Amino acid sequence: KRIIASHQAFGKRIENHPKVAKIRQTGIIFALDLNIKMERYGNLRDQLFKFFMENGVFLRPLGSTIYILAPYVITDNQLQKVYTTIEKALDLF
Repeated sequence: KRIIASHQAFGKRIENHPKVAKIRQTGIIFALDLNIKMERYGNLRDQLFKFFMENGVFLRPLGSTIYILAPYVITDNQLQKVYTTIEKALDLF
């Protein structure tokens, strides 16, 4: 319930960002579609993956979709780091 509520709050925070086309959530799975044209295994996807890894967040974009599949044991601070890193990426790319 804690992760679900946290994802919902994050979704509300970013749903109107110009680079976010759509958000969706099922339980603890959160996904956001970027409003950026890119290939599934293209250069931008690689740049995003590298950015996430360099910032200590293991997220692997699939095309223009970023999924958060948080483990049940994730702390609130770790979850906030995931959200903050995604927001930084939205502003950089």
